[in-house]
Amino acid sequence: YLLYLTLHIKFITHKEIIMKNLKILVLAGFIIIPKTIFGIVGFGLNVIQDGSKLGASSYTEGSGLTLATVESFEMNALPVGIGGYIFIDLAGWTLELEGNSAYSEYSFTFSNAFTQMEDVPFGWARVSSGITVKKNIADFSIPLLAKTALSVGVGVNSHSSTPRASVSMVRELLSTDDLTAEFDASSLEDKLIDYLKDNKIDNSGIHLQLGLRFKILVIDSHLNFRYNMTKDVYEGEDGFTEIQFKLGMGF
Repeated sequence: YLLYLTLHIKFITHKEIIMKNLKILVLAGFIIIPKTIFGIVGFGLNVIQDGSKLGASSYTEGSGLTLATVESFEMNALPVGIGGYIFIDLAGWTLELEGNSAYSEYSFTFSNAFTQMEDVPFGWARVSSGITVKKNIADFSIPLLAKTALSVGVGVNSHSSTPRASVSMVRELLSTDDLTAEFDASSLEDKLIDYLKDNKIDNSGIHLQLGLRFKILVIDSHLNFRYNMTKDVYEGEDGFTEIQFKLGMGF
């Protein structure tokens, strides 16, 4: 009985030691894992603001009694938008996929020999996608932040944007070549959505990016400054700048 009791006590003691060590290993795992594999996969929302906007322009067709003019004014504000992103991060390199949309408003006037419409409100929008490869070039610490990194990146992008208001647009929306008749602004709305879809402007190019990344536990945020080398997203321009703030989660 004493032998049994001794063995039983040793077994319980040994079991307790094993369980204690196992708890230590599990606890150490939870402490170590976030530091070693944090950010391998992540996703989140993206808020953007473009550094360019459409300027003033004028379109004129015809002469004499058939003369018609559409004059567009500069955008009221820089386009802003929202989107989403996902990324895969490993050993300081990151592959990121994103989709965004941006919007701003402007107004235009239409005039012909018989009528004139003043300050017709109109909108401009773009839908964009991109793939970026980033590399951390510096890691440093900021109080209360688990990790901060400075990165550079390069990638490809594609954009679909809506056309500017023009005489041709008015003609197609009215389904007539006769622009000397009187009409009101509400008639422009009838076929507007179909017109914008059918006449969207597609562009693609490459971009360069400089970014800061901040991580607090599983919260993952990015502040990026990007230059898109893509022609005519903004009419007549070879490219445009873009500021992005991304907020998501990394695992």
